[in-house]
Amino acid sequence: MMEVDGSDSVHANGDELQGVAESKAEGSTKDHDFYFNFYSSLQNQANMIGDISRTGTYRKAILGNAAAAFKDKVVLDVGAGSGILSYMSAQAGARHVIALEASSMAEKMSILVKAANKGKSNPHLRDRIRIVRGMVENKTVQDEVLQTGKVDTIISEPIGVMLLHERMVESFILARDLFLKPGGHLLPSAGHIFFSPFSDEALYNETDQKAQFFNTTLFGTDFSELYAAAREEVFAQPVVGMFPPTSLVSSACPPKSFDFYKCTKEDLLEFTIPVDFVVHRTALVHGLASWFDLDFYPNPPPTTSDPAWNYPVMPANSWQWMTQDSPLNPAPPPPAPGEGLNVKLSTGPSAPRTHWQQARLLLPEPLAVNKGERLVGTLSFNVNEARSYDLVMDLKVDRPGPEWDMNPLKRRAEYQLQQQCFNYSYNPDATLGSLGLNGAGLAQ
Repeated sequence: MMEVDGSDSVHANGDELQGVAESKAEGSTKDHDFYFNFYSSLQNQANMIGDISRTGTYRKAILGNAAAAFKDKVVLDVGAGSGILSYMSAQAGARHVIALEASSMAEKMSILVKAANKGKSNPHLRDRIRIVRGMVENKTVQDEVLQTGKVDTIISEPIGVMLLHERMVESFILARDLFLKPGGHLLPSAGHIFFSPFSDEALYNETDQKAQFFNTTLFGTDFSELYAAAREEVFAQPVVGMFPPTSLVSSACPPKSFDFYKCTKEDLLEFTIPVDFVVHRTALVHGLASWFDLDFYPNPPPTTSDPAWNYPVMPANSWQWMTQDSPLNPAPPPPAPGEGLNVKLSTGPSAPRTHWQQARLLLPEPLAVNKGERLVGTLSFNVNEARSYDLVMDLKVDRPGPEWDMNPLKRRAEYQLQQQCFNYSYNPDATLGSLGLNGAGLAQ
């Protein structure tokens, strides 16, 4: 869930903890904005809550850090959505939770909170949740959040495809600067973007075929003059979906990391990631695959680990939706360690599926690379007005040759991260099921 500029708040005051008060201010957030409309849908919220790797890892991070970062603390949930992280924070013992949400999902949250405050259900939420509707960037919202002073802990799920799509991490960092007490806690605490070259002839041909549609006569009109534009368009679309780890032709290079305790908004606006791979098999490289990891830890990080918390967040059988121990309502965890807990969520190709899946950047023309050769280059990220990024990828095979000569082993491609297309040709759950295996979680 992301919050962006241009909204006044609809908020609750101290006498209205059970709901959301009305605001007559002009320019309030409107759900007819496609972005806010998407997150105001309970069905879209269900998709995110039902992502067991995502939500289960957040639960482990919150309850595992209950003693260090939540017990008797004031907590801010930025981009609260359904409020699931606010409710977990209350379960972890938070004294007061501010659920900040820009869409009309705030009103839907208030239904649960009102019922709890009247003693109808969820006693762990009673008189603990204050809903503020609006965006971090809005001054009225800032004043509302600070009614109870700065907070001890900020929790958020500010993540999009390739970690930064939707640009909510900027709002998360702004909330840190505005609302967090010195020495306070941030969950998530860091994010890491990974890249690795891949070979996938079927995906490449499928993408090219989309452009070939226009390279012909359609209903009596020759469209072939549009073929070049169609090809440029489809290859500029990042492909979102799962892929088999065997399609990778090299190990991932060291990630681009963002320490959310320390990074600035400016660090997120424009940056370049160097990449350097040693190819482990001769192949046509069709582009770079990407995924990300998240780290969760208190401030300061714990110096020891608790073996009782060393368990996967996914159930042992990923298909056990109808069993008594539902993955959507797991049993209570062990007592939280005093120092807190280090928790990691991976969205990589060998990890359990998440709703983010992975992303691939296709080259319009593949690169032929031999086993043992180096593939080097850069990926440049620049924010755009579509709550996303424009990307430029430069790659070359590090093979000796005259620099003044045209080098067929170099490629440059441009992408718009918001123009994602989806590919569902690979289903790891079905593959594991056919082998009699399961998707036991790797998020630790």
